[in-house]
Amino acid sequence: MKDNVFRKYDIRGRVGEELDIDRVYDLGRAIAYYFIENKPEIKTVAVGMDGRNHSLPIKKHLCRALMDSGLDVIFVGVCASPVLYFTLFDQDVDAGLMVTASHNPKEYNGIKICLDKKMVCGQEVQKIKNYFKEGKSVKSQRTTRYVNQPMVGAYVDHLKERFPHLVGMDLSAIVDCGNGAGGAVMPDLVKKMEWKNVMILFAEVDGDYPNHEADPVVEENMRFVKKVLAESDVQVGIGFDGDADRMAPMTKDGYLVPGDKLLAIYAQPILQKNIGSSVVFDIKASQGLIDVIKKHGGKPVMSPSGHSIIKKHMSENNSLLGGELSCHFFFADRYFGYDDGVYAMLRLFEIMRDSGKTLKELVQEFPKKISSPEIRIKCADDKKKEVVKDAKILFAKRDDAKVVTLDGVRASMDYGWGILRVSNTQPVVSLRFESDTQEGLEKVKEDFFNAMLPHFDKDFLRGQIDL
Repeated sequence: MKDNVFRKYDIRGRVGEELDIDRVYDLGRAIAYYFIENKPEIKTVAVGMDGRNHSLPIKKHLCRALMDSGLDVIFVGVCASPVLYFTLFDQDVDAGLMVTASHNPKEYNGIKICLDKKMVCGQEVQKIKNYFKEGKSVKSQRTTRYVNQPMVGAYVDHLKERFPHLVGMDLSAIVDCGNGAGGAVMPDLVKKMEWKNVMILFAEVDGDYPNHEADPVVEENMRFVKKVLAESDVQVGIGFDGDADRMAPMTKDGYLVPGDKLLAIYAQPILQKNIGSSVVFDIKASQGLIDVIKKHGGKPVMSPSGHSIIKKHMSENNSLLGGELSCHFFFADRYFGYDDGVYAMLRLFEIMRDSGKTLKELVQEFPKKISSPEIRIKCADDKKKEVVKDAKILFAKRDDAKVVTLDGVRASMDYGWGILRVSNTQPVVSLRFESDTQEGLEKVKEDFFNAMLPHFDKDFLRGQIDL
């Protein structure tokens, strides 16, 4: 088991090369040790898994490890991560494990860890790494039980109860599950909600992801949705990532809506009813989002990227809404506050229904900015922090740059801003640029190009940044 699989928000890596399935049992023992250390009265752990080809053996090793540690296991089935999170609120369980690698390619797998109703992340994941390396385990003679209790049905019923006004809706939509775990939910949801005009693509859960990678913020992965929108009367497209904790929408004319613009759409009706409430967003978000939040009487709160950090800032600021450019959305307004792509889709359908506006019309209300998409450049895990560190030093020396270092480096000049940060889930660095003018955008790109040049081939980097 390589050290780099113990990441900031979960345990995740390439199976065989980084994550050794034969060591998952020992890892499960270490996780159980951590659970019992932090909650001695713990009895029951819920376990779910996505449809990756190696999820089943990983799940089996984990469940055996938990039971050998004296803990009961409820297996909630092949499901989306939000179903596992829902179980933490709906059932009498003390912790949860979700076997998934989210949006990563099929070679990856991993484990998301929850204790009580919160994600285990940051230094707590490093504690588990240390316990694993030290061979920590709990000896128990307790007779434990394993219960098969699929939770997708209860989850879908719960969503129907929360959105009775969407039952039988006329809105036409195309939903791409990408052969990910969203396919374990959507057919049931469409049937229960009596949607006659919602089509589903690639609902078969298939760990080979034969049609495209399950990452909907990458435009190439939404090409089938785009084609249906162009060739039919369908009004809106939706894509889920591999474990359906993220959702990205596409307009009728094929525009893939970034997370900050969608967060602005979600924020407006919430702020209308809760004047002065704060909205938490990640450091990659557009200045336009900040402007929208202020315009509607809200308080903008910038946060480092990462679901656990967003939720922490939401708790500290009593926020009803949070989100990321990557299309993680967190609703504490009328929901539990965890990231749920299916629930986010329902909130979007609700807004479209209540406003009578198309997604394109809702997006057009966003302040005009010239923004790049998030640019992700491959960079080895042992090199990416150095790239960002050197850029921080360079921008800090500039008199014309206002620098924010909450997460990577966000440098704002009078002609625009850009951000460079390391990915917490993949061996990449990510960038984003924004300006009011095309000329300003090119200047920002040039600034970051020069800051990164010592670490990359010149022609390669120029092509990545599109200079």
